[in-house]
This record gives sequence, C-alpha cells and structure tokens, in this order.
Amino acid sequence: CNISKRRMRSTPVTLMPELWLHIVKFLPPSSMAIFKQTSNLGRQSTKSLLAGRIIVATGRSAFIFDTATNKLLLTIKGHNLIVRRCKFSRDGRRVMTASADGTAKIWNSVTGTLLLKLTGHTSGLSSCDFSPDGSRIVTGSDDSTVRVWDAENGELLLTLYHLSSVSRCVFSLDGNRIVTISHNDFMARVWCTETGACQLNLEGEHTRPLTCCCFSNDGKYILTSSFDKTARLWNGANGELEKTLLHENCVMSCAFSSNDQLIITACQD
Repeated sequence: CNISKRRMRSTPVTLMPELWLHIVKFLPPSSMAIFKQTSNLGRQSTKSLLAGRIIVATGRSAFIFDTATNKLLLTIKGHNLIVRRCKFSRDGRRVMTASADGTAKIWNSVTGTLLLKLTGHTSGLSSCDFSPDGSRIVTGSDDSTVRVWDAENGELLLTLYHLSSVSRCVFSLDGNRIVTISHNDFMARVWCTETGACQLNLEGEHTRPLTCCCFSNDGKYILTSSFDKTARLWNGANGELEKTLLHENCVMSCAFSSNDQLIITACQD
C-alpha cells in the first residue's frame, strides 16, 4: 500500500465558500456544522434526483442542501437535543440522524418523512452508519455500547461493549466488519457484523483518546487518529501497526482516498 500523507488545517469552513455563507445566514454560528456528508454516490443509481447533496447537522436539526445551487432542499426536525451525527444511506434515499437525546432516526431524504426511530441506548448517541447495502444500521453511544439494528424494522440485532463512551462506529465497505473507538480506553475494536465477536483490539500505541477511525476501501487497512498528535495505520487482518503519522497538534479526523493510495488528516495546527 503506497500511502502518502497530506495534512489539512482544521477549520470550520469545510463547505464550498458560497454554500457556507448561505448556511450562516440562518444558523447560529455558536452551533455551526458539526458534521457533513455528500450523497454523490446516489448519482450511480438515481441520476440527478439524489445526487450532489450535502447534509449538515446543527443544534436539534439537520439541513440538506443542493451542492450545485446552494439551495436548501430540506430541513429535518424531530430531536429533543442536539444532533451529533448525520449520514446518508449509500443510495441517497434515506438519511439518519443520531442525537444526544439517545435516539437515532431514519428519514426519507426527499420528503423528510420519518421512517424509523431507534431507541434502546441509555445515553446520548455520538455516531451512526448505514451498512453499504443499506440493510443494517450501527449506532454508538455515551452508554459505552455499539448497537446494530435492522434498517427495515428497527429490530436490535447486536449489542457490542466498550469500556467507555463510544465516539465513532463505521462499517467496512463489504459490510462484514465494524470498527469502533471509545473515548477513554485509547483503542479501536473491530467486530464481526454477523456474530458480534470482537476480531481485533487495536491498542497499545495511542496515548490519548481517539477521534476518528475508518477502513480502507479494500478492507486491508484501518486508520485511526487521536488527541496524541498522531494518525496510525493498522493491518486490517492481524491488527499490527503499519505506520505512525506524526502531527504538530491533535488529529481530529482521517480518511482514505477512493483508491486507497492517499491518506488525508485534519488537525488543530
């Protein structure tokens, strides 16, 4: 894996400048976008209807914008506390919001109709993800658990346990594994999505809480970032540390390029 590192300054202006200016006209700057995700993958199966959109969560609401025109397409409301994470399904037809009120909700991304409400966590949610085929959902919570749900009927399928509050949970591209991180145990864990068995503990290297985790697209590698000023590349099969990428400050986010040849990290320097 021939991977090079590129760093990007951590700044709130992560959207197109024109779109960002449109957003700040009516959203409180103090609670500005905590997460955003585009649904360009929708173009592959649904042409222009679901393509080129971005979702932004702020306060108790989520907003879907057209990235070509910067037009606000949909406002999603229905949580009692702030929305901490929001995510499109891979086909772009659904969107999920995860809230500090302890619930995750799935919405029709065109009409805003509430399709499903997931309850059972005993504390606020911090992360969520759709499986690539859209059949399952994973949520992570401050209650130290990760839960896997049936995306059609909301049935709880698995409960996975960490030692402290869970800050991120992500499916692998084949949907067979989930990688999770929690705030205080300084490790990432890899789980089987069918049995719930913990396959790997990525530990012993990070010295401060982790901030982000993801699989490479081919599933061969796992990337983590941390407040310890590093991003670390792990072997996805045996959990061995492959590379440590040093930064000058806390690393808040990390991701692979679509061809897995590049890693991008964002830090507070």
